[in-house]
Amino acid sequence: MAGCTEKQTDTSGNQTDISENVTITHRTYGAFTLPEMQLQELTVNSTSVVFTTSDNEGKFKKTYEKPFNETAFRDLINLFEENQFLQMEERYVPQEGQPIVTDVGTLEISLIEENRTKKVTVDPYYSEYMPEGLKEIDSALVELRAYALSTSPEEAEKIAETWIKSAPTYSFDDFDLKLEDHEVLETFPEQHVLNYTFTSSYGGYGNRTDQIVTEALTPHSIEIIISESEVMSAVIDGKWDEIAQQPLEDESDTADNTTGVSGAEENFVEMKYPVSEEKTPWEKWYGEGNIQFIKAPTQAELIIAYYGNVYEIDVLDTQTDGDCAPGYPCSEYYIVKVKERDSAQMRELGWTDLDEK
Repeated sequence: MAGCTEKQTDTSGNQTDISENVTITHRTYGAFTLPEMQLQELTVNSTSVVFTTSDNEGKFKKTYEKPFNETAFRDLINLFEENQFLQMEERYVPQEGQPIVTDVGTLEISLIEENRTKKVTVDPYYSEYMPEGLKEIDSALVELRAYALSTSPEEAEKIAETWIKSAPTYSFDDFDLKLEDHEVLETFPEQHVLNYTFTSSYGGYGNRTDQIVTEALTPHSIEIIISESEVMSAVIDGKWDEIAQQPLEDESDTADNTTGVSGAEENFVEMKYPVSEEKTPWEKWYGEGNIQFIKAPTQAELIIAYYGNVYEIDVLDTQTDGDCAPGYPCSEYYIVKVKERDSAQMRELGWTDLDEK
């Protein structure tokens, strides 16, 4: 079809094929989510996939971009043609007898060519209101959104090494940076945990200009955590926060702590959510098509994805009836572990402390 010059038309004389000189957008807004993520827009053309998030006034804007190739873009166009996107209704809303879903926002999918624009709106953004063809298109675009947010191992290592070399400690007098370990955590979005070693000519951390320092070759290790192409944590020797440029809390101040993935000592709280026949918030969220998995997700995977994506809460050590550890009442409750600073928000969302009666 890419080489055709003859344009196809429907019975009304409207052009039905789509040129390759087209831009496709997937825009959502109005959902119950973080204020800085109220507006989310994916833009796709033959060379790139760009995903942006911001508040309704365009503030707090973040942009994620990945390359795209002409073959994959042509496949996407074919998907629009096969499902007759140009012939779809302009708006899909709940029909009589269908449930009314709230707090999921509105979806707009647009196909923009030089001489025409087709926009289809789904309000509220709920998969049951869409025809099957639109569900397929939406699913493909949601996968591209995840692709835009992803970070390859090579990208993560490049980001980490560039960041370390420009940070105050290493840039002062350090050398011999070596990658020792790289782990990708199955969170959403994924997290890259990278461990490096390096050597300092002088003792201490940070920019030691005008400080009294000891001249001695000093080995160091640094753990970097990267998510969505950004450095989220950087801890040297388990003692020094390289982002905040200050020591971590002394272990004696956090006697009941559990070690987190950042290498720092941090308080964690175990919490529970009752199992019932009613759909959980994460099951409703998944059913509304807000995220796609390659295969059917487990309850644990859904819980991690839901709280990470919607509330930016890291959920650890999830226990459900299917993978319950000895001594946990997982047949009655979903059990998770979260950072203490997130526990108040989890309580607002219906969770209680594990030992609460």
